[in-house]
Amino acid sequence: MSQHERRRAENEAAFRDVNESIRYVAANAVDTVQTLRLVCECGDDACAAFVEVTVAEYEAVRAVPTHFIVLPGHVAGDIERVVSSHEHFAVVEKLPGEPAEIARETDPRDEAPA
Repeated sequence: MSQHERRRAENEAAFRDVNESIRYVAANAVDTVQTLRLVCECGDDACAAFVEVTVAEYEAVRAVPTHFIVLPGHVAGDIERVVSSHEHFAVVEKLPGEPAEIARETDPRDEAPA
């Protein structure tokens, strides 16, 4: 894996952390939140796009540590593949090897100590 590919994988993990914080605040502030406005979890550190997903869609993606939410067209085919497409976003899965390892190691929902 190149340094550039590693950096993109790390960026995606950082964006996932931001979205976890947004979900946490929404879940604890208002019980009636139906959709979340999240940052695109693509690996492009210049991306400032938002993605709207339902709480159920978000939770389904978070159930798999190697899955991320990106805008259509923001897929990095060298480190991930599309596992499902939706009207406004795609769910990508990190490819086996270092991209998937980074995703699992940085999973904010992992209960195991680092």
